[in-house]
Amino acid sequence: MKRLLTILILTGASLTHLTAQTNNSPYSILGIGDLMDNYYGRTSGLANTGFAYRSSWYLINNNPASYSSIDNDMYYGEVGGVAKFVNYYGANVNIDANQSFDITFKKLVLGIKPTKHWGTSFGLLPFSSQYYQFNQPVLAGSGNSPIANLSFNGSGGVNRVYWANAYEFFHHVSIGVDLSYLFGSLQQQLILQDPNVGSEFSSTLNNVYLSSPYITYGLQVYGKIGKKIEYSLGGTFSTKTGMTASLSQIVRAPDSAVLYSGNFPNTTFTLPTTIGAGFMITYNHKYRFLGDYKFENWASAGNPNSSNNWQNNGGSILNTGGFLYQFQNSERISAGFELSNLKTLSTGQSNVLYESSFYQAGFYYTDTYLYVYGQPIRDIGATLGLGVNSKRSRLSYLISAQYGVKGESSVQLIKEKYLQFNIAFSYRDAWLTKGRKFF
Repeated sequence: MKRLLTILILTGASLTHLTAQTNNSPYSILGIGDLMDNYYGRTSGLANTGFAYRSSWYLINNNPASYSSIDNDMYYGEVGGVAKFVNYYGANVNIDANQSFDITFKKLVLGIKPTKHWGTSFGLLPFSSQYYQFNQPVLAGSGNSPIANLSFNGSGGVNRVYWANAYEFFHHVSIGVDLSYLFGSLQQQLILQDPNVGSEFSSTLNNVYLSSPYITYGLQVYGKIGKKIEYSLGGTFSTKTGMTASLSQIVRAPDSAVLYSGNFPNTTFTLPTTIGAGFMITYNHKYRFLGDYKFENWASAGNPNSSNNWQNNGGSILNTGGFLYQFQNSERISAGFELSNLKTLSTGQSNVLYESSFYQAGFYYTDTYLYVYGQPIRDIGATLGLGVNSKRSRLSYLISAQYGVKGESSVQLIKEKYLQFNIAFSYRDAWLTKGRKFF
């Protein structure tokens, strides 16, 4: 346990050297920002395909039912981060400022197998992220010269702290439940500026605080077909959940004097019913083929449009619906392939099949929950991954590359082309000196 505590202390210290998100994400101005589909772990190189994935070496956060597959009397710790490059394309994009880059810490999770059939995990993961910066000129009548400039700035996001448990029945069925608490804040600033010198006429700062319990149920059914084929079927279900949203607002004059400061009555942002299903086929312990499908029922979530929510210059603070944009049902399809490099290790009493490394590839297609200017905002991409399980220590190293395209390039819309590198470290060891140690 001392080694695990050391890792956690080093992880905490490393957070001071990692920057917060600074990648401009224009579509994150809508709703509670960009929803996270990345788990920053074993399934990242598989396009995060993993509702049916089971592993004795890693914590699989895709499905809470997976935690019953970790080794008995072992404890696990995983941390992860992301480096992301983005290019932006569109008729109104400044070609001299169309790139961004950031490095962000994303994941801290722990897991343990207290009994033969019960696995549990807890930790911190991102749920959504918001960061945007853009300007809009204000024109007088039919003139072409702007009389002012509107600067829109937003940052923040929602985090998820969770405690998940899984229990195995009959060696072929695992049931899990993830009890999470969502919390976070969104900072949104609107500045009215002089178009020539950039001095401020006025500014409005909105701070939106969001929180709610959130529950996800999971199921996995698995077994063998003959001697060399193993199968696993998995599914998850999250109920419709209303997040409490509170707003504080400060309006300042050009000299920074406070013109208004106050709080608004609480409102609710509703997360939709979400269903996920997937499969995994393993051949000869070495080759894995996976597929996932996820559906989010945003259309029936019942989020108010701008006429029923907090108002700010003609639009709602959470931007849940308006004349040119609205929420739509979201669907995500992904597939992955994994190749394990297996070695036989002698323990003195028997031979053990040991995975020294693995290679991954994946593809994903997402219709996001945003429908803007008559077009669904899609996110399409592919991934490659590599993992190494160290023989000399209890550490495993994972790195994956993800390339994707989000949105469309047009007069009204922006296309994002991004390259993202996911890096994760996993540590496992015996607790109470009971676990199996083969090396």
